[in-house]
Amino acid sequence: MKKYALFITTLFLSFSLFSSTAFAQDPLIGYWSNSKIKLHLKTGSQYTYEVKILGVTKNFIGKWSADGKTKTLTLNYTLLGSHVKTATYSFNNGDLLLLQKGKTSRLKKKI
Repeated sequence: MKKYALFITTLFLSFSLFSSTAFAQDPLIGYWSNSKIKLHLKTGSQYTYEVKILGVTKNFIGKWSADGKTKTLTLNYTLLGSHVKTATYSFNNGDLLLLQKGKTSRLKKKI
């Protein structure tokens, strides 16, 4: 009987541990897009970024990181050398808002 009680207690403790915010998925992870931008932030810090400017589509891949305190999203990529693109982010009605150099991009999460 003690074995079963110990097993059940351990099971409940493990459920509470895995449901804590430490193991919650990052809300940035997912596929975000609008008419000009497609951004796929993947687990493992990988991303793909597609932007359409004047009818020309450019694709970038690389590693991303985020700082939750400053709400800064950083995209690292290589295009004729290494580059870093940063933007502050926020959420509004389920949309991801990226602010960079005074311009805001609103991206909707796609499933």
